Amino acid sequence: MNDQTATRLGYDAAGIVWDGIVRGYAPPDVLSISPKLRLQTAEEPEVDPITYEVIRNSLQNINLENGQTIQKLSISPITMINRDFQCAILTETGDVMFMGPYLMYLANTLGIMTKWVLENRSESPGIEDGDVFLCSDPYVGSSHQQDTELTSPVFWGGELFCWVANSVHYSDVGGPAPGSFCLSAKTIWEDPPLFPPMKLVERGSLRADMEQLYLRQSRVPATVGMDLHAALAGLTVSRQRILDLLERYGAKTVKAVMKKTLDASERAFVEKLQMIPDGRWSERIYTESALPGDPGVYISQVNIVKEGDYLYVDNEGTSPQAGSINNTYAGFVGAVLAPLMLMLAYDLGGVCGGLSRRVRFRPVPGTITCADYPAPISGAGVCNMPMVVATATGATAKMVACAEPPLRDKAIGIADVHAYGGWIFNGINQHGRFFMAMHSGMAPGAVPASTGRDGIDTGGIFWVPGREASNVEENEASWPVLTLYRRQNRADAAGAGRYRSGVAAEEAWLLHGTDELDTQVYNNESFVKCQGLLGGNPGGRAFFRLKRRTDIAEQLGAGTIPQDFDEISGEELPLYWKGEPIQLGADSVWTTNLPNFAGYGDPLDRDPAAVGLDLSEGKMTVEHAEEVYGVITDEAGLADGQKTRAERTRRKHQRLADSLPPRQARTTVQHGGLAARRAINDTLGVIRTDAGARYACTCGQDLGPLDANFKDSCRVVERLVDSIGPGYTSFATEMMDKMCFREFFCPRCGSRLATEVARRDDGYLWDIELRF
Repeated sequence: MNDQTATRLGYDAAGIVWDGIVRGYAPPDVLSISPKLRLQTAEEPEVDPITYEVIRNSLQNINLENGQTIQKLSISPITMINRDFQCAILTETGDVMFMGPYLMYLANTLGIMTKWVLENRSESPGIEDGDVFLCSDPYVGSSHQQDTELTSPVFWGGELFCWVANSVHYSDVGGPAPGSFCLSAKTIWEDPPLFPPMKLVERGSLRADMEQLYLRQSRVPATVGMDLHAALAGLTVSRQRILDLLERYGAKTVKAVMKKTLDASERAFVEKLQMIPDGRWSERIYTESALPGDPGVYISQVNIVKEGDYLYVDNEGTSPQAGSINNTYAGFVGAVLAPLMLMLAYDLGGVCGGLSRRVRFRPVPGTITCADYPAPISGAGVCNMPMVVATATGATAKMVACAEPPLRDKAIGIADVHAYGGWIFNGINQHGRFFMAMHSGMAPGAVPASTGRDGIDTGGIFWVPGREASNVEENEASWPVLTLYRRQNRADAAGAGRYRSGVAAEEAWLLHGTDELDTQVYNNESFVKCQGLLGGNPGGRAFFRLKRRTDIAEQLGAGTIPQDFDEISGEELPLYWKGEPIQLGADSVWTTNLPNFAGYGDPLDRDPAAVGLDLSEGKMTVEHAEEVYGVITDEAGLADGQKTRAERTRRKHQRLADSLPPRQARTTVQHGGLAARRAINDTLGVIRTDAGARYACTCGQDLGPLDANFKDSCRVVERLVDSIGPGYTSFATEMMDKMCFREFFCPRCGSRLATEVARRDDGYLWDIELRF
């Protein structure tokens, strides 16, 4: 049995089954389903175009109504505002047909979990009309225990026609830590309990024993219970709408539309793949602290290989599983498919099943991004899943940047890595009752730069497209807190590039109506983790800063509302990225941010007029314009074209003087060869020569053959990360000293072709390998 055959059968090369028990469940190509369960597969051979569009759009709207029902009935801001949920319609064999505009990586975990149910529950206890299965086991399908999933079969004429499903983040599902993010867990037994798929509803009747078993684990059972019933209502509405559709058009016609829609989405995906050369693209992101107090640095790596009309994805290079920074196979698959959907299936209306047919996953098990049992998983929502999405985004963006226009313009940089931008807290509220809440600041996050335009300022996290920012007034009414300010960041060095990241936001808070609260989860990065795209600056550092014994009462009493954290006197507490729970007191003030995210391309190539616009709108200082972009302004604050060109030329010459020589010296290619150039970014591309295809700069500099790392042909500067700018500075100098910022310059013209934040002892990432 070869490795490929073994993987298809659900086994790895060592004969260990990917069954959701010892190892995360990986569905085989052919599911093993009990013959007792009859599947409806018959379809009409032809459907007229008008009927096809009516049914296809009806199915899409039915799925959206699933989500809208959840939003209307849920009482948790996590669901109502943050959109930390997902809903789906699936085929009879669990292939995801439609997903909603919510947390994208959850969609494919629903498909994996439903396939597990088909293989493991169809014989006993059986799958019957009116059933609903609940699952919170990440080794089976959910991304972590809090993202509990429900899936329900839809029967017609005694046959299983399709499934409806949703996944909702529940406020607390048990475990040692309020909010159930158990960041000190070393094994799954220090995590919230796991519930493999079990019947919550049996033949249309809610099982009180199963509901009570699930809710009994929670610190806030009333809240979780309401949200659970909201999720059940979403399924009820979806199921009934599908039955109405079947009654009107017939099962064979609706099934034909479902299959034709999936086939069409597959063809559309293949058409985009055909615009991309074969090759291999990689991204590497560093994280820290597997447990509180751990000084370790860990790697998440995603590699995408394109061969013909298929993509093959692995995580080779990723660190072994450790502490509480783990996710399972289902989380890895969902996280990778999110940016693939964004950049290669943006026009499919949420139909993701066709894409899944063309992507093959080959992750290395026992790693932090594909952990084996009994690794703890509850922290994945803040520690891992955004990181894997980010890593996959970087690899996907580099691949799409190598495509033919106009597809290459869809490449977008990395967004959130660990920049949670909020916190989980609990205590006695202003009404004298225990409460627990999760504030997520991700909604006003930045959209990163893409290959053709700036990112959107406070445009949101792109892999949760439906998310909204919470209203300050609602937060203050719901929780015992006051907001000092919520404001946009500046367009500084963080996320700078030919096209800059959008700017994100920062908030500051204090207690009101209570004397103390505890917070369990917060993000204060020791070093930046968001890699830049193809020469752009990395994103900024996410922080959580806390001052105690402040003068905030005196300032407010005098009628002053501070608008800068440094204007508040007090004792600042040094906080780590993954620290122990901390106490917020009556005299405490704290601030959190979402940093700017990835920039694209060399900042010295940015249009001076765009820099001038940021200056005129107050998004940038004159000092930043000169330091970051090399733009010199006149007395009126406008860009001086002649002085700017001279300054940029000087800076590029200085780069060559200050940098280390290439590991592999190359000759200069004649400019005539650039007529056959294929762009990777605005300065790096591939040219065809008599000696074969080679990497080259637009200035004509040869950067080596395609089977070599072009970075080895660049001049290099390696410096401290905090030297990039003030947004990269951290008090955790021991951690920062382990990292460096590398810039790769064309050895002829000094253009910056690539950047990477890396551990000092790690080699250059070979991130682009084209195979023409």
